[in-house]
Amino acid sequence: MLRSVFLSLVVATAALAQSRLDISGTWKQDNAKSTVRPGTRFTYWNKIDYKDLNLKVTTMFTGGDRPDSSSSRTYTTDGKPSLSTDRDGDHFTTTVKWEADALIFEIVEKEKKNTLTTRETWTFSADGKTLTKKIHRTGSRGDSDQTFVLEKQ
Repeated sequence: MLRSVFLSLVVATAALAQSRLDISGTWKQDNAKSTVRPGTRFTYWNKIDYKDLNLKVTTMFTGGDRPDSSSSRTYTTDGKPSLSTDRDGDHFTTTVKWEADALIFEIVEKEKKNTLTTRETWTFSADGKTLTKKIHRTGSRGDSDQTFVLEKQ
């Protein structure tokens, strides 16, 4: 009986993993549908590589009034926290996990005197061509919300 329950859980977990959309690819932000400052001229891109539990996100900015730039971050989507530090010495604890069909990023940033908390929710259209990122931040400067819509290229 116990063996049967275990096998059922293994099959259900495998089926869930296989039923996820293929989110890997290059995604370009649609500024008209996103929360950006009026007159924004830069283009924001994400290159996403997702396999098993490993997620690599490369963020690129092109055009506008600043030099082109890119940076990459690697995550696991198993819900285990990862620790990092930026060039300013701020400490980050990041947890990434799936909640139903949404990919959730929970980030706690500890600055010298402040703590900022971010919850970023990624949802994908049924056809897998649109990624919507909803970001909620809380901290000493108050709360803020942003929405970014990206189209798969």
